Amino acid sequence: MLCLACVAAVMMVSGCGRAIEGIAVAATPTSPSVDVGALALTPADFPAGYSADRLRSQQATDVLADLLGVPVGATVLPASCAPPAIDPSRAVVVTGMPSATSTATRGGNLTVVTAAVDAPLRSVATWADRCRTYATSRGAAATAVTVTTVPPAPVESQESFAMRRVVTSTTSLQKPQTTTMLIAQNDGIRVYAAYLSYTSDKPDGAALDEVFTTAVRKSRQR
Repeated sequence: MLCLACVAAVMMVSGCGRAIEGIAVAATPTSPSVDVGALALTPADFPAGYSADRLRSQQATDVLADLLGVPVGATVLPASCAPPAIDPSRAVVVTGMPSATSTATRGGNLTVVTAAVDAPLRSVATWADRCRTYATSRGAAATAVTVTTVPPAPVESQESFAMRRVVTSTTSLQKPQTTTMLIAQNDGIRVYAAYLSYTSDKPDGAALDEVFTTAVRKSRQR
């Protein structure tokens, strides 16, 4: 879940909002009843060359588990390194694969999650700093996970963060899963844009940056 080819240099601005890194803007109170669906991307918003679908119920739950790097039902070791959860009932998940006519050859997929959350994005950054390596297990399957923080993409947001993660099976010959993830949060609405692949190729940085910027902009339209 790694390999960030599109993340650019960070612009640091202090004294405004809750910015971790990125372009800070003034914070406003979170609405208690936010329609996340109205703030989320649609498949039509994905970059050219990607065929996307909005996922529901179990499909969305499975993709969120992939996004977090912990399979459904798996145990995290140490337990304190379990990634901050995303509530599927408060999230919209849209994922896209290169279309049949696409010139993209990297073999990865793009996933965008728009979610209502109760914790600041700083909680994710703190977790990533604390849990650089951990393991997961489910039955006979086990993985080793490494997390690296990277400079966040410049985006107009109260908080922004970026990381890359590699999940390597320690019980099979499956190729490592690499995810590059850009995250932003504004007034209790968090956006994740991730590029996931099982190859050593660099991610489609242009597409990841484009879909992230579009998703963050749409999530702030309240």
